[in-house]
Amino acid sequence: LKCLVAYSSVGHMSLVMLGCLSNISMGVKGALFIMVGHGLCSSGMFSLVNVFYNHSGYRNLYMNKGFLMKNPVLCLVGFLLCSSNMAAPPSLNLFGEVLMFVCSYLISFCFLVLLMVMTIISAVYSLHL
Repeated sequence: LKCLVAYSSVGHMSLVMLGCLSNISMGVKGALFIMVGHGLCSSGMFSLVNVFYNHSGYRNLYMNKGFLMKNPVLCLVGFLLCSSNMAAPPSLNLFGEVLMFVCSYLISFCFLVLLMVMTIISAVYSLHL
């Protein structure tokens, strides 16, 4: 579980680097939105993984599968954090990623394609969680 959260952190920080190094105001604003959204979302997800570990004694994803039956409210919080992590509509990450898509298109079409692939892989990680 910790690895899934950490890999999403790496993906978000690479978007931040792209925005900061683009030297475009839209990219810097997108990087700022992603940093704030990531700070809120990632810390919550790491805390949630710690709660799962305290209840079950395992950090493995498959050993924590039946947690919805134990605590449905905590699973709702986990779902909201995961959806925010993959840039679902009511999150800061979505707005930042949209700005980064426009910024990467202004830089190069190749960056846009790479960013799209990276975003899809990051969403698959979050869906797996």
